[in-house]
Amino acid sequence: MTLKISDASIVKRTANQVCCDMEGESIVLNLKSGIYYSLDEVGARIWALIEQPVPITAIRDAILSEYEVQAEVCERDVRAFIEGMDAAGLIEVLIEVKNDVGA
Repeated sequence: MTLKISDASIVKRTANQVCCDMEGESIVLNLKSGIYYSLDEVGARIWALIEQPVPITAIRDAILSEYEVQAEVCERDVRAFIEGMDAAGLIEVLIEVKNDVGA
């Protein structure tokens, strides 16, 4: 089951994939489905960022600092990429739970 992705989400690669770098781009193989995915330069950069658990906001901030892109476009595209990888079964989405303490 996929979880809704929010700014509080933390994502990481699943163990059921392998990838290789191809001169700035990446090829990812989903070991469960046998499907290959080709990632362009920006997708490969995001893929590198999610090798370890990382918040969506940190991914967005890294892409904003490294590429010339408008913030709204970056936010939309990063989220779409993460949602696509989630739907493909290539990442895990971890939800950060905040405890609200009544005052």
